[in-house]
Amino acid sequence: MSQENIQEVTGFITGITKSAEVNILSFQEKGQPGAIALTIETRRYHELFPAGDPILGIEMVAVLQQVGKKLQVVSIYDPEGDCIAADEVPELGLLNHQLDDVKNTDVYTSLPADRQKAVDHIDASTSELEELAREHDAANQVPESNTNYGDPVTDQGGNE
Repeated sequence: MSQENIQEVTGFITGITKSAEVNILSFQEKGQPGAIALTIETRRYHELFPAGDPILGIEMVAVLQQVGKKLQVVSIYDPEGDCIAADEVPELGLLNHQLDDVKNTDVYTSLPADRQKAVDHIDASTSELEELAREHDAANQVPESNTNYGDPVTDQGGNE
């Protein structure tokens, strides 16, 4: 990585937009009126922020590298925050494998198996399940109403 095309920009994250493929951070450089959009692949987003979304509006430093005509986010950190070396966070490797597993799994084929596992964990007798079903049906039953509200457009009729 060449040092000549790397720059540090101090500013504030003003917004986060998430999608399946990429996350976009609105980053306002200190002293500038507008914001720039930093696009980060979802996989890399979790590497940059392993503890979850960053806090909006606090001063951050974005380390950017120019690759061709694009700016790539190398890292984003709070200059006043605690520094934890990446090799001291063993969960990062595990998280990457979990994300790869999710990417390679067809969710729709795994849903029936997951549902069956959940059903298999239910420890209730048939009579208990039937009672729960009756309670559920009774709780979700819509009471009939004999109230005639009339015509809401003309505001005529009805017996409130």
